[in-house]
Formats: sequence, structure tokens, C-alpha cells
Amino acid sequence: MSNVEYKRALCFASHANCGVRATVEDGKITKLEGDPECTVSQGRVCERMDFQLEWLDHPKRCNYPLKRVGARGSGKWERLTWDQACAEIGEKLRYLADEYGPESVIFSHGTGRTDEWYEGRFFNLYGSPNLAMGGSEICWCPTYTNESATYGQFAAAFTAAKTGCVVLWGHNPAQSGDFPEHWGYQDLFANDPDAKLIVVDPRCTEYAANADVWLRLRPGTDGAMAMGWMNVIINEELYDKEFVEAWTYGFEDLKKAVQAYPPEKVAEICWVPAEKIVKAARMYATCLPAYLPWGLATDAIGRNQAQANRAKACLKALIGINKAGQTYLAPPNDVLPHATFEMPEMLPKSQRDKQLGSDRFPFHSWPSYQMISDAQSRVFHHPYFLSQNATCAQNWCAVSEAIRTGKPYPVKGLIAQASNPFSNLSNTQDVYECVKLLDLVITHEYTMTPLAMLSDYVLPAAGWLERPQLWGVGGGGPCITGVALTGEAAVPPLYERRDNYEFWRSLAEGTFDEETCEKYWSWQTTEEAYDAMLEPQGTSARGAITDPVFNPSPEEWHKMSDPKTGQLYGFGTPTGKVELRSTIIEDLFDEKEALPYYEEPFESPISTPDVAEAFPLILTAGSSVMPYYHSEYRQVNGCRDRYPEPHFQIHPETAANLGIGDGMWCWIETRRGRCLQKAKLDASVSPYTVAAQHGWWFPELPESEPWLGGWFMSNINMCTDNDPDNCCRLSGVYNVKLAQCNVHRADDVPFRSLFG
Repeated sequence: MSNVEYKRALCFASHANCGVRATVEDGKITKLEGDPECTVSQGRVCERMDFQLEWLDHPKRCNYPLKRVGARGSGKWERLTWDQACAEIGEKLRYLADEYGPESVIFSHGTGRTDEWYEGRFFNLYGSPNLAMGGSEICWCPTYTNESATYGQFAAAFTAAKTGCVVLWGHNPAQSGDFPEHWGYQDLFANDPDAKLIVVDPRCTEYAANADVWLRLRPGTDGAMAMGWMNVIINEELYDKEFVEAWTYGFEDLKKAVQAYPPEKVAEICWVPAEKIVKAARMYATCLPAYLPWGLATDAIGRNQAQANRAKACLKALIGINKAGQTYLAPPNDVLPHATFEMPEMLPKSQRDKQLGSDRFPFHSWPSYQMISDAQSRVFHHPYFLSQNATCAQNWCAVSEAIRTGKPYPVKGLIAQASNPFSNLSNTQDVYECVKLLDLVITHEYTMTPLAMLSDYVLPAAGWLERPQLWGVGGGGPCITGVALTGEAAVPPLYERRDNYEFWRSLAEGTFDEETCEKYWSWQTTEEAYDAMLEPQGTSARGAITDPVFNPSPEEWHKMSDPKTGQLYGFGTPTGKVELRSTIIEDLFDEKEALPYYEEPFESPISTPDVAEAFPLILTAGSSVMPYYHSEYRQVNGCRDRYPEPHFQIHPETAANLGIGDGMWCWIETRRGRCLQKAKLDASVSPYTVAAQHGWWFPELPESEPWLGGWFMSNINMCTDNDPDNCCRLSGVYNVKLAQCNVHRADDVPFRSLFG
């Protein structure tokens, strides 16, 4: 008779982290299904669950440590043990630190889907300030930094059932992987026919098609739209006067600033009728409670990123913070923040000052990190509360310059984890050339990504079914929300895969002396490390599987943080209030930057009419499509059978004028480069816009030069820009969303036999 066990895991196939029940027979997983006892997902899972068993033991998975033995990109490897690999890597890291300084080694990450601090601890002990490149610069983390400067922390979760109006601004949870949120909205609108939905998006998403108001704005004009909403709300006195008077700083300055953005002017900028702008603003301010969740789009629009996100943060503050079903800030609690484990205090200021790009772009780097942390410490009683990995990123444009020129100092080494920089960094041709110039590239990965194919060492990563998981509801983790939800490994790691904590601990053992490792890497397993994180909450990794922690409970959030109760400790900002006028940004820059404003994208029909003559269409890049998650799962049959090829959306009239038919392969071309995608005719897209998918490569192609998994063929980031002069002037966020482009039929496809 077979031995059957049931394991309760959290699915990390995307950020949703839905509860999963795994049936394990004689040590092998035979079935995966939604866990009805999971507090968050309540038994529901998305279509990605259909192929997770295929993914667990896929023939393309990395299973053993590998060392490059041929030329970089030759595809020639030698298998070795973890101890051998980490000893050799440690020796090379010590050499780079001695020869060029520890700052010569940088770190790149992707969408980390567990509550992690290990890389921060390693880099702070090693001495490099260049901790995070990739996901931190363009996804969620810019909003995290902006809201922390404005409110004193990130605005976390909400109670959907109590919300009267939802605004999805550059956010489509039906495709992005935020499925508990998606299901929450479905339940909300099914159970409350009076609940309102506003969508701000250039594309007609699943939600836009059913919205009460859909604002199809010109890509990149989000900041103007937010300023226009505030113009209406303030001038018509629809804001929460009691909250604004008691708990905001700089309201009169903001009121003056928004006068430059009447609806008629915003209509001209955004290409949206003024009456729709007014209707949306009134609906948001009066159909309370109203909730505006995070959306990726404004994190990745380049030049105006920080001010667009600041405008959205101020917009949320105008209707009041900490009300049921509205914007929520977790109150002080006993949770140990990320930074306690990252140990930023171990990195001397002399090294912090060397962070690439922080001199030119100090917001979202060490200077702003320190200022925000100083303000937060009054409320949260920790010298550092922010996640360093999320809000203290080095700048990709500055990294590129340092690799190419050696200025301000050489960059020689790269450690990458769950990161495919060929997909998440702009100007991919530049990425390729920079990687080829490095002396040492180390990758911890599930499969041979294009970066892994160019690495010196590739170490195999354990997936979510092979490791314990820890997450906090709302996407922020226990350090932000006070919520702890854990899952258990369904099976031990297959082959010689190791999870993320074990990777960094192994690397530390190869790099640092025995005393350092005993002091700072004392936990033998990931579960022990999680136990240390959760101990102040009175639970453990095992305990939070069956009894997750909600600190405070969702029903108490608004009560415990409502100013009227007297239990609000004040906001974690320098003034103790919501800073509509940011004192932190003013100190870092000047008084002009302290208030939000709109600036045209670096390329647009308005800012660069000469470029628009040659490239007349506006490219909005980065569209997601189920069942993929960013650049993941292209090698999985369960995914490729459903969605085999990349597409871009184009208006039928525009396509007809260009001689393009539905399903035709086309070149999308900008001043940086070009790539191949198939045309998908869509009348909901503006005739002046094309919307392209991101994350495409072809793992079925050879893993050696010149192919390297076809990273260049359909990758939209071949077309995007990383010129520092075109980045966000505050944060240095580069452009992975916007450009002027043209499109033409690919009659000259050089790889037609591959595409069919």
C-alpha cells in the first residue's frame, strides 16, 4: 500500500501565492489543487496550476552546479559540487574586492516571490552598495519608495467587500498574476451592483471593457491625469477636509500646483475628453470608500515616474488614509522588518556613497533610504524599516556606463538570482554587450536563461514545491503588513537544487571566514531562518501554515489607525503627517521637485516631433499575457500550447494603412533597435498606439552563441531606452514602457523556418 501525505504549500508561480494542497504518494507529487483552508485564496487557483508538475521536473530545469569551461557563450560546461563551486566563487569574489573594491560586484534580481533579505545581508557584509538591479527599479519598488516618502510607509492591503469604488490604474490583475485581488474584485462587483469601477489604461483590458469609466489616456501621461483629478477634487471641495486639515502637510501648495491642470488642459495632454476626466474624479471622491491599488505602469514610464507616482499618492491622501475599504497603512507592531535581517548598518557610509547612480539619482537609492528610515524610526522603533532590496537600488544606466568606461570605478562581477536581465532591463543590446565585458557572472536559476548561458557558474534553484514559503498578504511581506502566511515544501529539493537562503548561505561559506558565517549565517535551514523572522509574532514557519497571523486583523485595521480613536502614532515622515509637499524630496533636490508635476515622456509627438515624423506610432511595451509570468515558462508545453507566439496590438485602420493583416509577423522598430512580433488587430487600441508584449525569448533554440535562446528576436526591450538623460530625474528609472516606433511587415524575416 502506498504512503500518501497531504502538504499545504503556497503557489509561487506568480505573486498571487495562492494556497495549494499537494498530494504526495511515496515521495512523489501526484496531484495539485487549491487549498480551501487558505485564508487568502480559499481554494481558488489560476490556470498556471495546470503545468506546475511539468515544471517541477522539466527537462530544461537546472539540476546540478555547472562551471563554464569554454569561451563565454560557447555552451560548454563542467559539473561540480556545491562546495567546489562556492569555494571557487568565494576566491574570485575576494580577489575582486581586493583588486577593485567590493563595489565592483553588483546584484541583479527578478520577481522574488518570497520574503527575502539574504542578498542584502550578503552584500552588506561583503561591502558592496550595489545591491539591486532589475525588478527593484521598475516594478512596485518605485511606488514603495514614493509612498514611504509621502505617508511614511507603503500603502498595503484593503477589504474589497467594503469598497465602493475601485480604480485600476495601469493595472490588470486578470493577466498580471494578482489573482486573489482579481477574485476579490469579481466577488465585489457580483455582490454589490452599486460598486463603481474606473480604469485608467491605454489598452482595453478585461476590466476596462466593463468599467463605469474607462480613460484611454495617451501612454506616459499618467502624471497629468492624476493632477487633473486633484484639480477637480480640490476645486469642487470633494476632498476629506477633516483628514486633510489634521494630517497633511503642504495642502495649500498642492492646491496651487494643481491649478495648472484644469480638465480641459489635461484632456489635450492625455487625449481623453474633459468630461470623462471630471466624471472619474468625482466618482473617485464621492463613491466612498474608494481604493486605488498599486499598478506597474507608472513605475516604468521613465522620466516622469517619480512625479506621476507622487501625484497618485497625493490623490489617495485627499480622500483620507486608513478607512475601511480605502488606503491602509499598517500600524506599529512587533514584526521584525526586513532591514533587521538585511543589516544595512554593516555597510559603512564610505561604501554607501559609492552606490552607482546615487549621486545623480538619489531618490530610490541610499540617500533617500537613509532619510526615509530616519523619519520612520520615530514610529516603528527600528533604525531601518524599509526593505533595502526594494528601495535602495543601483541604477542600470549608471551600471552600464561603469562597465563600459570604468567610471566612476570598474564593475567586474555580477551575481544574479531568478533574474533575466535580457527581459527586465532596457536596451537589451547594451545588456548583452555589458555582460560580455564582465570578469565574473554567477547565476542562481531554475533554467538556462540567456544570462545563465553567458555565466561562469550556474547554480540550480529549488522551486516553490521544493521549499518552504513565507509571504505577507498585500504583496509587502510581514515586514510591512504584519501578516504572516507560510507554506511547506511538498517534496525535498530534487537533484542538487537549493533554495534562496541556502544559496546565499553556501556563497557566504565560500566567501567569508568561519567566524563571520557562524555569527551571521547561523540558521542551518530556511525554515530556521523563517522561525527567527516570525518569533516576535508568536508563531513559527510551521505554525503559520495552519494558523496564519493577521496583525492586526483586517476587521481592525481601520479602527486601529483612525486618527479619531487617538491610536494613530503619526505618520513616519519628517513632519509626522502625509507630505503632499515632500520635505525629503525637497532636501534631496529643490522646492520645485517637492510637489508633483507633469513632464512629457522623453519621446513623444509633443516633446520630439522630429522623431515622431520617422517613428509616428507610440509604443507602450510590457503587456503581460496568461499563463506566462514575465519571461518565465516559455519552455513549458502547457504554456506554449496555449500561447505559442508573441503579439502586439494595433488598430485595424492603422494596420490597413501599413499593409498589415491580422497574424502577420512584423518588425517593431525604434531608434534603439527592432524585434519581431505578430500583429493582433484590436479596435480598442488608439490608432496612434501599438501595445507590445514583453518577456519573449525562445528556450527551444540553441544555448550557445549566436542564439542564446533567441533573446534578441522578439524581445521588446531591444527597442527601449537606457540613456540616463532620458530617465526619471529623481529616481533614475529607465524607459521600459515608452518610445516612438514604426511597424512594418516582416517580409524579410531571417528566421522564418523557426517561426513557421
